[in-house]
Amino acid sequence: MDGKRTSLELYQTHRATLLSYATRLSGDKTVAEDIVQDVWLLFSRQRVETIAAPLNYLRTIVRNLVITRVRKEGVENTAGSDFEAVTAEIADDQVSPEENVASREAMKRIVDAIAAMPDPRQRQAIRMYHFEGLKLREIAVHLDLSLTRVHGLIEDGMAICDRVRKEGQ
Repeated sequence: MDGKRTSLELYQTHRATLLSYATRLSGDKTVAEDIVQDVWLLFSRQRVETIAAPLNYLRTIVRNLVITRVRKEGVENTAGSDFEAVTAEIADDQVSPEENVASREAMKRIVDAIAAMPDPRQRQAIRMYHFEGLKLREIAVHLDLSLTRVHGLIEDGMAICDRVRKEGQ
């Protein structure tokens, strides 16, 4: 019985703090009151002597109950709704078929522009850097060029690719 009294005393001591915390999290004082009542129902079943930090424990219960309530309300708000109307508001990460075709065409133009570059070292440097993921130093060693020269080749080649991409728009 002493455990119950101790848990009640702890709850009563921290009730105002819990109410303020629940209000801040939920944004609604009425909902916060309900949550703090639920906290008492859960906390009263615990053996207080086994809880190292009762206030932190109570705050965790408040936070978890707020999260549970928000999730439940989200589900309830969509129950009985028209599926098409609800899913229409969800962002679709898929690109449209038109965007897919346009991207493929742009990529083909860029690959063709790279293949048409007059300097074979420039073509190779761009492929190694952008398609194979090599670093400038690695490309410089492979092509037996200075780092500055490799950077210039890639920069000039990318300017050509960018111009080709913009012309296709």
